[in-house]
Amino acid sequence: MKRNAVIAALTAVAVIGGGAAAVAVSSGDDAPATASPADRVSLVSGQESTAPADRDDDRDDQRDAKDDDRDDRRDDAKDDQDDQDDQRDDKGAAADPGNVTVAQAIAAALNHTSGTVLSADLDDDGDRRWEVEVATGGSTVHEIDVDSTTGKVVRTETDRDEDDAAAELKAVQGAKVSARDAVAAVDATVTSVEFDDGHWEVEAGETDWTVPLDTARASREG
Repeated sequence: MKRNAVIAALTAVAVIGGGAAAVAVSSGDDAPATASPADRVSLVSGQESTAPADRDDDRDDQRDAKDDDRDDRRDDAKDDQDDQDDQRDDKGAAADPGNVTVAQAIAAALNHTSGTVLSADLDDDGDRRWEVEVATGGSTVHEIDVDSTTGKVVRTETDRDEDDAAAELKAVQGAKVSARDAVAAVDATVTSVEFDDGHWEVEAGETDWTVPLDTARASREG
């Protein structure tokens, strides 16, 4: 009977402790169990799982990975925004010719200095000025700056030894299509027109056009 009581007691301890304890029991009725209660508690406690700590580490790793992904996405978005800002900065004044069109700037320049226009370009350094080159004969070229807001001439400079000026002047003077005609042939906001290599080159935003000297017909480059 005592043996049965001991076995029952040990079983209860094992169940309550949440683990299995290996206990040796004497076959005699009066022999006590070889494992003391303290030993049994120690055995049960020693079998506690380390899984909760492992799970905590896994959760920390997952959170770190999510944080890294979120930071990467934010960095990518910022880089994209910076690229867009750089593109806008590169365009600068060329994207906004102001109140004065290139045709009006050419008219203002010719009103100031009579001659033949070889080019007109919107300065993109932030001054908001049209730079118009007017050839007056020989190798003399006048660079006339026209304010793109008021249409007034704000600066002039004369170069009496401009390379190729005489040849360009001769070609343009004998052409049917002038700088203003080339501008009118492009149905867009023109920011530059220039005589080059026997034809007019016209720039409108991000698009380049060519206009021949004999007919006002624009062809898109590229």
